[in-house]
Amino acid sequence: MIPGSQGKLHTCGWCYTARFPSMFNAALRRSAMLLTALLLGFNCKAQQESQSPWQAAVGDLVQQVLSRMGSPSAVSLSFANLSSLTANEQSTIKQTIMTDFRNAGVRLLKADSGPAGVEITFSEDWQSYVWVAEVKQGQGSQVVVKIVPREQKASPSRTNSFSIKKNLIWQQENTMLDFYSDGQNLIVLEPDQLALYGNDSGQWRLKQLLAIPHDSPWPRDLRGRLQLSGFQITAFLPGTLCAGTTTPPNLQCRSSDDPWLIDPNWLAAFFSPARNFFTGVLAGRPAGETVAFFSGASTQVGNSRQWVFAGTDGRARIFLNELSATPIMVNDWGSNLAAVQSGCGGGWQILATAPGDLNRPDSLQAFEIEGRHDEAVSSVVDLDGPVMALWPGDSPQTVHGVVQSLTTGKFEAWSMSVTCN
Repeated sequence: MIPGSQGKLHTCGWCYTARFPSMFNAALRRSAMLLTALLLGFNCKAQQESQSPWQAAVGDLVQQVLSRMGSPSAVSLSFANLSSLTANEQSTIKQTIMTDFRNAGVRLLKADSGPAGVEITFSEDWQSYVWVAEVKQGQGSQVVVKIVPREQKASPSRTNSFSIKKNLIWQQENTMLDFYSDGQNLIVLEPDQLALYGNDSGQWRLKQLLAIPHDSPWPRDLRGRLQLSGFQITAFLPGTLCAGTTTPPNLQCRSSDDPWLIDPNWLAAFFSPARNFFTGVLAGRPAGETVAFFSGASTQVGNSRQWVFAGTDGRARIFLNELSATPIMVNDWGSNLAAVQSGCGGGWQILATAPGDLNRPDSLQAFEIEGRHDEAVSSVVDLDGPVMALWPGDSPQTVHGVVQSLTTGKFEAWSMSVTCN
């Protein structure tokens, strides 16, 4: 106790120390200000950490749009989606775009309700998202395109679970569409003929050439499918169906729009007679319709049926159990894929090429479907050229690939399989 304060503390409480409340309040104010600053700092940091991962791309897009428009006071804004962005991702991006416009002092109007409008379409290619903003003012319009790289997938943990084995069967100068080989016989489907070879002491010797007549010129980038059952031969070509036998060798061809049998699990589809892809109309199991596609496959894993289609839009679609279900979208596969039975993992894998073109070497990788995601289960196998065809092989355990070597220019017939590590 402070000297001389004995009687005063009981009669007037804090009268003796009247100056301390103001000092105490000042200290409280300083503490409150410090606490507020700290909270603001934490909030700012939290906002930065929780900032939309699309913020940088959105900011650049909005700045380009406003630059083209001359900083308008109000615009109408509308959106369309042609990409694989999820509903949540679309919502986040839209909200971020609208926030950036408002922060720039622009009042947002309903679509088509103002003199200036912006229509933003979310699209994509095989490598990146492509955002297209069409800026309309008066009678004129301008386009702003923003390329947004996709987030890279985390390195798969199962890429060493399986290995892709490949065995070179044959190579030739002439165009090869498909082939069949059982070790003793080799049958090669070419644009205008079927070539039959026999194994002569480890060397393939030509035995017979069977002509493939057709009424109409072949389309550009011709494709064909060869199927054997015992001695029976079936060759599918655009607008043409050929049937015959290997013993005795004969082949009869006719104009036809019959569906092509794509794989042994009775996935069949109609092929465009004037193009190089399937129309999307299915005729096997299941029957129905999907998008136009270059290649397809079906697998059975436990009680789950899977159908996979490499669409002409550069995206693969995986349907689980029902074609009416929302598909799993895959954006980093190429246009050629096929199913192979290995007995490893889920039992079946999808072999898929990488996105690319005919001017560079291709690659192949095995995938399985885990939940609603594709997961790589093998390392990438590099090839000497583009894959021209990828079809089921002579058994469920093999896939046949036709590769045109960029080194020699020859067409190579490869038999591929997947083994456990």
